[in-house]
Amino acid sequence: MPIEFNMPVPEMLRCMKVKLPLVLADVEAQVEVDSTMHMPELAKKVDHIDVWVQDLEADPVFIHEDESSWSISFSKKWPHHCCEKPGRALVKKVIVHGTLHKQIYYVNQNDQVMHVGEDIPFTKMIELDEPEPVIDVDDVVAMFHKSKVDITWDLVRPSRLQQIGIIVVRVKVVEERQIFIAVCPPMEECPKANLLRDPSFEQWIGDIPVVWGAVNVLRVSDNPHSGSFAARLGLNVNVQAAVFQIVRKITQGHSYRLCFWARRGTLLGVTPVCNFIVTASVVYYDAGGNVLANLQHEWNDSSIGSSFTQFCFDAGPPPEDVSYAQVFIAFRPEAGNTACFVVIDDASLVCIR
Repeated sequence: MPIEFNMPVPEMLRCMKVKLPLVLADVEAQVEVDSTMHMPELAKKVDHIDVWVQDLEADPVFIHEDESSWSISFSKKWPHHCCEKPGRALVKKVIVHGTLHKQIYYVNQNDQVMHVGEDIPFTKMIELDEPEPVIDVDDVVAMFHKSKVDITWDLVRPSRLQQIGIIVVRVKVVEERQIFIAVCPPMEECPKANLLRDPSFEQWIGDIPVVWGAVNVLRVSDNPHSGSFAARLGLNVNVQAAVFQIVRKITQGHSYRLCFWARRGTLLGVTPVCNFIVTASVVYYDAGGNVLANLQHEWNDSSIGSSFTQFCFDAGPPPEDVSYAQVFIAFRPEAGNTACFVVIDDASLVCIR
C-alpha cells in the first residue's frame, strides 16, 4: 500500500528538477508482409511456420511550421504560460521498420522434416491523427509493446511457397522532458530515543537538577533507582513540589508516552500520615507560546509504594501547529499529610507511534 499523508502547503515550496517520459502518441498499426519463397528442395507439404519480429525500431518524423500557424496549434495543447520560448517542431509521423523472421518446417520428397529460415524486412509509416508539439526533437524516442504476428501460406508448387504475414505493432512516441516539481518533505519518523535531557537526575547545581526546572525539590542519594542521585519532591512535605522540562523535538502525527520511576518516602521520627497526589503532565504549545493542550494523569498516595515502581501515561498525539512541549511531574500534599514525600528517578518521554 502506498504511503500517503496530508500536509499544509508552505509559502515557499522546495522544487526539484526531474526528467519524465511524456507520451505524445500511442498508436497501433497493421503491417502486411507478402513474400514468395523458392524452397531449397522440392517439398511435399509445409508442416508449420514459426514466426516472430526482430530489430523493431521507429523513427519519428518532424515538421516545422512558421510562427503564426505554430502559435494556434501550440496554444491548444499547452497553457500559454508553460513555456517562455515556444518551439516550432511537431511530430507528425512515425516510420516503423523491422524484420519478420520465419522458421519454415516442411516435408521433403524423402518424407524427412526439414526447416529453412527466412528474414523479410518491412517498413510502415504511421501518421498521427494530429501533430504533437515537442520541445527538443533529440529527446523524442519510440517504445513498443509486444507485437502480434500471424501468418498464412500456400505451397503453390513443390518449389514455391507463397506467404502472407500480418503484424500488429503498437508504438508509443515519448519525449523525455525535464520539469520542475514541488517536493513534499518526508513524514518525520518516530524518534526512538528518550526526548528528555538528563532523565536520571544525575547532574545538579545545588538543589536544582541541570536542564530541569524545580520547585521545593531536594537531591537525594538514598536508594536511588539507578545511578547515584534521585529527586525528592517535597523538601517541605506540606508544600507543592515539581520538576519540569521543555522538549523541542515534538511533531504532530505521532503519539508520546511519559514514564518515570517513583517511591513514597517518610520523614524520620515522625508518625507517617500520607495524603498526596502525584500528577504527570505534558503541555503542548504553539510557536507563539499559547497552550494547545494539557494532557495529564494523577496517582494518589495509595498507588505509590515504598519501593520504586514505574508509572506511565500516554500523552496522545499533539494538536496541529504544535511547536514544543513541557513536561511536569508534580507532588501535591493534601490535608493531613504530615510526613510523606515522593522520590522520582529515570523519567522518559518517548514517541510510541
